[in-house]
Amino acid sequence: MESRIPDPRAILAETDWSGLEHAYGPAAPETPLKLAGLLSGEPAAAEAALDHLWGEVLHQGSLCSATAPVACYVAALLYDAGSGEFLDPKHRRRLLSWLAESAYTVSDHRERQLEEWFGPDRTTLFREFQEIRPRIFLGVAPHLHSPAGEVQEAALLAAAHLLDDPRLHSYRSEVSPMIRTVLAESVHDGHREVAARALASWEGDAGGARNE
Repeated sequence: MESRIPDPRAILAETDWSGLEHAYGPAAPETPLKLAGLLSGEPAAAEAALDHLWGEVLHQGSLCSATAPVACYVAALLYDAGSGEFLDPKHRRRLLSWLAESAYTVSDHRERQLEEWFGPDRTTLFREFQEIRPRIFLGVAPHLHSPAGEVQEAALLAAAHLLDDPRLHSYRSEVSPMIRTVLAESVHDGHREVAARALASWEGDAGGARNE
């Protein structure tokens, strides 16, 4: 697994946005301009960027060609300690929640649903996002112990989906106690359901591995 993430500004500058699309059309120039607002220190620009993430880059749970590159940028922001100067806990919670929702679209649970409905073939966008899960986890991991409860819960929600990736299974033993004590005790029904599903799956996999 990668040990670090590139600087978020480098990702923003070096990504070829002209070849990418969000739900309503070309990503350039709108998407990089709005994403830059997350590092502007201006609350209105940050809110516009967050609205763009939720409304257009991941639209109603559907991946676009811009989703994976944007997720890499968001993960880099969350990984970069210096971004704390611009991102307050509310922003971090919303960014982590967006990563959680994006990761859910390629989770084992979602893949089983899609296979039942549409057969085994998955799109290129689906596989591309699965491929970047270790990088996304690097951005999520620093927030798993956040003293801000809502930030920690959002990070754990993202981790519960990301740790479906076989390359990340070694982190399950570290994360599962927090899933059990924080996410499984959430006031949000959906978060508790994710926690229960993750713990059942991880414990089943661990038992199977011990019996091999």
